[in-house]
Amino acid sequence: MVGFSACENPGSVGSDITGPTSEVVQDTLIIDGLTSVDATSYSGEQNFFSAGSFDDPLFGSMDVTGYLKPNLPASSDTMKADGELLLRIMYNLGQVSGDSVGTQQFGLYQIDQYWRDRVLKVNDKLSLGQKLGEFSVGSEDSLMINLSDLASEWVDKYRTYAEDSKADETGSVDSTYKYDAHGLALVPQNSTKILPLYRDSTRFVIEHPEADTFDVSLNRWGYYLNRGSNTTIPQGSIPLHSTYENVLNFKRLGIDQLDIQVSGLSRAILVLNENTDALEQSLSGEPSTIKRAKEQVAYLHLADPEGLPENIDPGAPLNSPTRLQGSYSVENGTFRFDVTRLVENIIRNGFPEDREFFITLPNNGVIKSTLIMTDDDQVPAGLKPKIIITSLKNIKN
Repeated sequence: MVGFSACENPGSVGSDITGPTSEVVQDTLIIDGLTSVDATSYSGEQNFFSAGSFDDPLFGSMDVTGYLKPNLPASSDTMKADGELLLRIMYNLGQVSGDSVGTQQFGLYQIDQYWRDRVLKVNDKLSLGQKLGEFSVGSEDSLMINLSDLASEWVDKYRTYAEDSKADETGSVDSTYKYDAHGLALVPQNSTKILPLYRDSTRFVIEHPEADTFDVSLNRWGYYLNRGSNTTIPQGSIPLHSTYENVLNFKRLGIDQLDIQVSGLSRAILVLNENTDALEQSLSGEPSTIKRAKEQVAYLHLADPEGLPENIDPGAPLNSPTRLQGSYSVENGTFRFDVTRLVENIIRNGFPEDREFFITLPNNGVIKSTLIMTDDDQVPAGLKPKIIITSLKNIKN
């Protein structure tokens, strides 16, 4: 349901624009029934993949295991017997959740099952084998881990695949590597911070004492998130997660309650208010180095509720009548969407059957969360979700 919040009449418009009796009217409609649905999405093959742990005082504990597997070296590169294999991890320091200067410890494990990152979801936990070693990440934004020292047996197996692949003309070695070698897992050992790792800059590096050093890109990457239930969400707010564990849902805009013609429609803006007070207060007792990754955009989808999450995932067309990007305003803590074209289509063609609205944060592998105000009775009218429609009324032909 959608209810009226306000109706303003800024005044008459000059006859040189619309006619002597035309008026600019601004209608504000409160969007009722804003709820949360689970559309848990994919964690593999994104621009980032996360790893680490953070006990968020508002959104609860998060333990994130990162998964990665290297490609085999290119045909022009040779991994010699004296070559060392290093893992270079690089992450976005500005998008860390947790203590940005704290030390996050990881256990390095061998993955023990076949997996495809294209279909890996946030809550898909892979089977792990033996622990190969440990390493830690401090305040730096990159780190080199010597796998030859930390996991020598795993490196020897990788070298064998690399050598056999260069001599194989049938492709059987590459096929065996695809299905029998499963990569590595970065498992958090303490709770300090979650790192968003760059998929392009995180590489396996092969160094030789007297030969060229070369990089090997990732073959697969993704993560598994285990979120605790110790959340403290205030009444009148709904969490919104980039992982799609919670996406926002509402049924209609309510424009059918207004007498608006396409020719008179000037602009329509959907406004969602962030609960900035709760977000800030939840970190007020924490050290100043404790941060949350912050998102600057959100997406509005008009989609079939039976097709989640595929029909609202990043592959869907952007800035079409059914998927719009909204921007975040730091000044007033709002996400704002220009829905003018969407409203025009609904006025012309009616509301499509079996479609509902969904709002998501970008699912790019960085774990982010925020709080959005609802239409709850405890929420002030000015902070409730709304659509503001500016139109021309009493137009004379």
